[in-house]
Amino acid sequence: MAKTSRDAYRHMRAWGEFLSDFNRASEDAVEKFIKRSRQREYLRQSLKRLEARGFVARREGKRALTQKGKRFFNRFFLKEKVKEAQGRWDGKWRLITFDVPLTKNNARYRLYTLLVTFGFVPLQRSVWVSPNPLGEEFWKVVVAEDLDKFCKAMVVDIIEGDEGLRERFKL
Repeated sequence: MAKTSRDAYRHMRAWGEFLSDFNRASEDAVEKFIKRSRQREYLRQSLKRLEARGFVARREGKRALTQKGKRFFNRFFLKEKVKEAQGRWDGKWRLITFDVPLTKNNARYRLYTLLVTFGFVPLQRSVWVSPNPLGEEFWKVVVAEDLDKFCKAMVVDIIEGDEGLRERFKL
């Protein structure tokens, strides 16, 4: 087991980067990757957990990310991409409004986590706001997760009484 959650995160990230670089990685490549690390036993343990969760599959002596694993690691690295994309505020607010039917709780939860990841905060129950531009990464995930039919995006210059938002986003 990793010493801390930060170590576990680092091991998961390492496997995600390694396996994302290949369509399929041979057992030799996996072993070489493990041997390069000082924390070999933790990397092996992380790989076993990824396989047990269905993120990585072993076929014909090679390991590859499953569809579930690709979605997991896309989300895993999304936070870093979002931080890189955020720059100076251009004075415009990005609003996302959504209406997800009660029968689609999983879609609602996925949309909620996506909005939080991209730095949105609730303005009202189904209206979320952010000062950050919505990049291509956001829309790729929205479409891939089939959430685009539930939400609408707006860019606005003025939100009346936005002092609290400016304070919250440190603008």
